[in-house]
Amino acid sequence: MAKETKKKVAAKSGYEIAPWMLFIAASILLVGGWMMQSFPFLTFIALSPLFALVDKANSEAKFWNHAELILIALTLALLAGHLFQMSYLITCIIQAIALTLAFVGYGFVHQSLGPRAGKITIIIFWMAAEYVLLKLHWPGDSLFLADALALKKDWLNWTFYTGYLGASLWILITNWIFYLSIFKDGKPNIMWLIFFLFFTIAPIIFSLTTELHLITREEMIALYSNSVTPDNSIYLKRGEFIPRTAAWISVLIFIFALVKNKTQKK
Repeated sequence: MAKETKKKVAAKSGYEIAPWMLFIAASILLVGGWMMQSFPFLTFIALSPLFALVDKANSEAKFWNHAELILIALTLALLAGHLFQMSYLITCIIQAIALTLAFVGYGFVHQSLGPRAGKITIIIFWMAAEYVLLKLHWPGDSLFLADALALKKDWLNWTFYTGYLGASLWILITNWIFYLSIFKDGKPNIMWLIFFLFFTIAPIIFSLTTELHLITREEMIALYSNSVTPDNSIYLKRGEFIPRTAAWISVLIFIFALVKNKTQKK
């Protein structure tokens, strides 16, 4: 009877998918997304298996055993972004560790706060990690998620409002929605899938029909390296306000979770 109940819970939460299968799916999709930048649609779903992988934080105390799978998948993705030039291996590993902390951070927060800590926490922590990498003046070798769309600049004219890393947020949100539509309940959810298609396509259509000036990676790096100021007064005032805000929110979330964790132990 207990086994049947466990199977029902597993089927409901999508746990029947083995961690190694999610790891392989994420690795293939991530590498494919970076290697096929002329057709980068894989990027919009590539992280979703990793979102599903951290569901283990909801059901197992040994979630940390799966963190290395996330690290390996992200390292492979970053290496693919550098066309597998092994001279970037150390850089990719260090950056992958920083991005893996977004998932590990979610695991800690979820264990402290419970279901209130949704997968949106991963997105906030990831954006904060990208902002830290940018502020460390190490952007020359770093790859941001937005860089996966480097050959599709005509899709990103709306970054005039969001900043360059707004494209990273777009990719993360589409992956989260795809996770909800495919992995969340162990079966496809048509409504979430429609929402995924809308949220993926709508920004592209808006970009193609607007005359706004996109923010480029070069302009972002110039602003934060204090070398050359971008010719955009709005961007000069706002900068990368999305990841900057995410960094502050991440600190608040972590402090709250830490206090909650300490309180529970007493």
